Amino acid sequence: MPRRTLLAEYADNEVRADSNFKGQTIQTAGIVDDVKKDITNSVYVTLGTGKQFEVPQIQCFVLSKRTKIGVRGRVQGLMMNVLVQDCEFIDI
Repeated sequence: MPRRTLLAEYADNEVRADSNFKGQTIQTAGIVDDVKKDITNSVYVTLGTGKQFEVPQIQCFVLSKRTKIGVRGRVQGLMMNVLVQDCEFIDI
């Protein structure tokens, strides 16, 4: 039986998916649909399979202050800060 995606599990049966995944640490991948802030000003990204008007999507809260991270990207130069485009998070 092929492995189902996290989104497919939640679309199929939210209660079962919560019992299988809630509180667990997961690793997944997808296509970023949007980058936003919630009502508490926390930055998050939504990602999914890339389908238009996809529901549900994964809403991932990205960072909190003082979190140690690794990034990879293309340096654009200094403009008050060192600007880096096309960033991605990497293991450190």
